[in-house]
Amino acid sequence: MKNTDALSREEKLLLLLQMFIERLKKSGFAHDKIIRYIWLFCVGYYIKYYLPQSKTDLADRFTIISMLSNALKWSSPRVIQYLGYEHEITFFFRFMIHYAIDNEEEAENIYREERVKYEKELLSKLYQFQKSKKRRSGRL
Repeated sequence: MKNTDALSREEKLLLLLQMFIERLKKSGFAHDKIIRYIWLFCVGYYIKYYLPQSKTDLADRFTIISMLSNALKWSSPRVIQYLGYEHEITFFFRFMIHYAIDNEEEAENIYREERVKYEKELLSKLYQFQKSKKRRSGRL
């Protein structure tokens, strides 16, 4: 794949997820830890790249599963064919579905905690921007 080829948001998710899975496997983490970290990764990706375009603030664990499912379904086959990792991602995808269903409270808590962190960061940046804007206007 050439650097000039533009990747969709879904393709980027799959590529990053693949690299993340490879690093976790090389690190020697237990299988259940890998699934939890993949969940955390997907939640973070959703909050950063999908939530701003979302038409609703309602999201739950099935929203995250839906995001990954759509990425697997609609991504250009060139990413999967080029890297040849469809089996590995679908293998972990099955476990993520079971994780989201079997650990409802934990999965929802991870989403809420990460969303709060993200919104705090946005508010902090907005506050810093307003503060610096005030200082600049006071100097004139």
